[in-house]
Amino acid sequence: MRKKIIIVIIVLLATVAVSGCIKSPIDNINDIIPRLSHSIESGDANFNEAVKYSNQKKYDIAEEKIQTASGNFLDAKNKKLEINKYDNGINDTVYLHYLDLLEEELNLKENAIFNMKLAIQEFKKGNKSTGNSYITKTNTLISEGITVQNQRDDLVKNYPSKFK
Repeated sequence: MRKKIIIVIIVLLATVAVSGCIKSPIDNINDIIPRLSHSIESGDANFNEAVKYSNQKKYDIAEEKIQTASGNFLDAKNKKLEINKYDNGINDTVYLHYLDLLEEELNLKENAIFNMKLAIQEFKKGNKSTGNSYITKTNTLISEGITVQNQRDDLVKNYPSKFK
């Protein structure tokens, strides 16, 4: 009898120990989000540097910065793909909306970077008019991306308990 009680206690302790190690989908996502946010922030900073150098007609440096920004956003997109492994287990509409905004922001900024690359290439060739057309598209995309980013930030501010 005593042996059965000890076995039951050991099994219960093992169950409690293992269940404490299992993360929920939101826990897994919350572990990824800070790294993803860092990639976005780095991409934004490198993008802004590319714009600065482009305005100064330092196109080679601008190309390097836009390439780095592209790598930052690719890294962020890869982290978003990692998050996609866990988002099927989420029923929280606020959290799902946040993830949708995140994806939309990344797509807009990725497209802005593509257009900025094209603009720089055109400026290097001396095609100012074509370069300016790409800059106009870049500005529109970045503006939309910032709007979406602000919506995402507002969700975090309005629901702090959901975003740790």
